Amino acid sequence: MPIVAISMSDSDLDELVSLQKEGRFSNRSEAVRHAVQKLLSEHRSLEHVQGPVTAVFTAIYYKSGQGHGISSVQHQFRDHITATIHAHTTDDNCAEVMIMDADAEVVRSFFKKLRSQKKALRVEVNLIGGGS
Repeated sequence: MPIVAISMSDSDLDELVSLQKEGRFSNRSEAVRHAVQKLLSEHRSLEHVQGPVTAVFTAIYYKSGQGHGISSVQHQFRDHITATIHAHTTDDNCAEVMIMDADAEVVRSFFKKLRSQKKALRVEVNLIGGGS
């Protein structure tokens, strides 16, 4: 199996080690492989859906400073977003939940633009209706 080096924050590494110590994974590589498989599964689902779809997006991003770009992306897709919820997290970041009804291609484009934002910590999408 090829070896891949990754960089992560100290806090993420601490949590990864905790998962391993709790017995959830036999080693760190197994935990990272699990995370990559989950990401790939999400990608395959999103890439294969077609037609009109309802999607729920969750974006966690750094609150501090300007230029997170999430609002700008939301405005670009405002005709397709049916609801949004904004909250501040306990670690002083921001959480945004957005519901979108759109063609699958629009959903994919929105997801990619959200994920590419500099201050985005995590962006997730769940397809909940429509599509094929």
